Amino acid sequence: MGDGREPPLPPAILSGEDWRLQVYEKDHMIACFNKSITHTMGVWKAENALLATLPTFFTQLAIIITFTYLLKRLLKPLCLPRLVADILGGVIMGPSIIGFQNFSLDYIVPFRSIMTLETIANYSLIYYMFLRGLEMDFKPIFHARNKVLSIAIASIVIPAPIGYALHKLLLREAKNTDLHSKPSVYGSLFWGITLATTNFTELAQLLANGKLLHSDIGRTALSITVITDFISWFLLVIAMAAVNDSHLYTMSSTLAFGILCAFVLRPALSWMARHTSIDDNYNEHHIGLALAGALLFGYITDSCGSHSIVGAFMLGVILPKGELKNAIMEKVEYFVSDVMLPLFFVVIGLRTEVHHIKAGISIVLVLAIIVSATLAKVVVTFVAALINQMPLRDSFALGLLMNTKGVLALIILNSGRDLKVLDNQTFTIMVFSVLVMTAIVGPFMTLLYKSSRPSKQIQCKSIRSIQESNSEFRFLVCVHKSQNVSGVINLLEASNPTTESPISVFAVHLVELTSSHASAMLIVHDTCKSTAGGSRGGSGNQKQSHITSAFENFESENDGTTVQALTAISAYTSMHEDICSLAGEKDVTLIIVPFHKQSTLDGGMEDANSYVRVVNKNVLDNAPCSVAVFVDRGLKSIFTESSSTNSGNDRRHCFAMLFTGGPDDREALAYAWRMAQTPNVNLTVVKFIAGQDATFDLPDEDENGILKVMAENERQKKLDDQYIESFLINTRNQPWINLTKEVVNNGEETIQLISSMGNEYDLYIVGRGQSVFSPLTFGLSDWGDCPELGTVGDTLVSSSFMTNASILVVQKGSTAENEAVEVSQHSIVDQEPIVYRKSRDEGDENDLDRL
Repeated sequence: MGDGREPPLPPAILSGEDWRLQVYEKDHMIACFNKSITHTMGVWKAENALLATLPTFFTQLAIIITFTYLLKRLLKPLCLPRLVADILGGVIMGPSIIGFQNFSLDYIVPFRSIMTLETIANYSLIYYMFLRGLEMDFKPIFHARNKVLSIAIASIVIPAPIGYALHKLLLREAKNTDLHSKPSVYGSLFWGITLATTNFTELAQLLANGKLLHSDIGRTALSITVITDFISWFLLVIAMAAVNDSHLYTMSSTLAFGILCAFVLRPALSWMARHTSIDDNYNEHHIGLALAGALLFGYITDSCGSHSIVGAFMLGVILPKGELKNAIMEKVEYFVSDVMLPLFFVVIGLRTEVHHIKAGISIVLVLAIIVSATLAKVVVTFVAALINQMPLRDSFALGLLMNTKGVLALIILNSGRDLKVLDNQTFTIMVFSVLVMTAIVGPFMTLLYKSSRPSKQIQCKSIRSIQESNSEFRFLVCVHKSQNVSGVINLLEASNPTTESPISVFAVHLVELTSSHASAMLIVHDTCKSTAGGSRGGSGNQKQSHITSAFENFESENDGTTVQALTAISAYTSMHEDICSLAGEKDVTLIIVPFHKQSTLDGGMEDANSYVRVVNKNVLDNAPCSVAVFVDRGLKSIFTESSSTNSGNDRRHCFAMLFTGGPDDREALAYAWRMAQTPNVNLTVVKFIAGQDATFDLPDEDENGILKVMAENERQKKLDDQYIESFLINTRNQPWINLTKEVVNNGEETIQLISSMGNEYDLYIVGRGQSVFSPLTFGLSDWGDCPELGTVGDTLVSSSFMTNASILVVQKGSTAENEAVEVSQHSIVDQEPIVYRKSRDEGDENDLDRL
């Protein structure tokens, strides 16, 4: 110092042996490491690994990930968004809770580790904003409706000055402030921008959790948020340039670089992407170059005086979307969002000190400021929505949703803290304001829209009722990936769409709910629907565009067909709720879901996505209509040549329906019957009949229970015979439809008969056969591994004798109308005696015979 004395060292440095004083300059000191970054002796030689930088960093990373995970699990029942858990996890590690303890200061967050922690945290921010740029779509900004645009502008223009005024009020009342190098006006700018911003990613996650993505309020909120996000970025650049001494250079250079990116680099990158990839097959080299480019762009904008994340965000925006974006997201998203980004919240927590909140001012004023900051955007958006003639409830909900903060708001505050225009007190108060603003949105939205779903149970039609009335057949087709599309479309082509009996298809692209897919939902459902040309679900995402265009081509090439492409974004555990809800709202007749396994080149089956199986099971258990699980093994279009031919008939595609009895089989036969009316399709119905020696086990119940099972089996047998007779009468003049009867005594004989068919048919249609006790399938369930397909379907999929034929397993909806038992003497065919056993106990002597 000026008097020749050395300044006192901070306690964290005095207690560490690995620091030494290097240079003194005025009141600042520069310190550096005297030891290596890692320990040299090893733990077995009694050196404490936590005294080294790298092990300390790993400890901090493990602790924050554990904290945030546990907090997310605890706060999930309260409908609180993930950001609340992230901020609380950082605050817990900071000086407000455990950071002031001596043990924590020495081993968890020591002073020597802060530089490493902040460096990696900023590194994670660069990649996080690069990924957000990849998701950005400017169509909603260029084609925004007047209502969306007016509400978005109001929610920015008015709250920003309110935040500015609140910060000025706080500084005027405070007795102590750390703002020495910059005037307070700059801190007020950062407060205003933070108050005005709404973060898209967190809002999309919150709407998805509340099942409001497809609602009008959800689409409106997301459309507004895209605009406010873009304006907030622009205001952040201006604020950082204003703080910078050479603000003119900062603004001009950043603007020039942005223009260069938009009009030079973007076309160049698109050209390179077209000429360096084969069939959009990007590899790790392309991903590595993109990640290195994010660092380079961050360095450029940092050199211009802006934040490094601005450059990374620019690169994400100008990179070609499609498979390259999908490849980057798949490889990087989870690591950045769930492993690296929590370190940023540790930095926020270390800078948030609760004991600084009331320094020099009353706690009442602090609470008043937090409440005012929380209500500012709610009230402004509420009034703007009412002016635009939105309903009262939706207006209030929109005000709450526009108050959702996220990582961008924290970046703005942290930038102000880095630039020393926000002191500890103002920074801490605004962090807690952000926490309160975001925390109240989820619970209030749950209360507002808890009864938004229709309360009455929707009675959906069955395939048989559609067949009898010759009315419109409504399909809900689920697609997880582009590979599912061709087989499903070929199946729909074979469903006989005609002008006399039209079909309506709701093609739903199912996307797992992660932060990386939030923009995909916006692209499909936002205001781009109102653009010139009115494209339905237009998207910058090539994968989504491929799925949409495939179904639109199917619509244009088939008369009597209408298609609506949608996207449902949910967690796999709740995805079935969206599917079943949509099926009820659209009065769907049949839901078609893809099997979770896919065919291999050698004819086998391998798991493609195990979570799809969970979705399928939940849909089968909860669907309000009939469901079909489609196992696609390369089903060809009915308009192309097939390898299987039928001599004596010019129809080239052969389908088989295996009928063992029960409501599911009758529903499957009804669908096969409709498909048989399609040109180029032969249908063979194989009806299995129980032989004289047929036996099988009944469930282990009392005698009354056994009698009920027997009575139900008798009832189902009569219904089967009645429907088969009706089928024979109505198809007697259609030579391309054949019915054969085969007598079998057990499941083994059934399999032997099916194996003799092999790959003779292109498609096998079977019923799931749930809750049906039949000797025809006795013993098949003992070794099956896919019970959601039923005994026959599971056997077909697992068999080694069938490698090319596709399989369709149909289940009748539980809420479809009940069938009436109307049996005439001509409806009953010859019946063979069946022996029922009470249980699997071979010594049971209480056998009941049905004669």
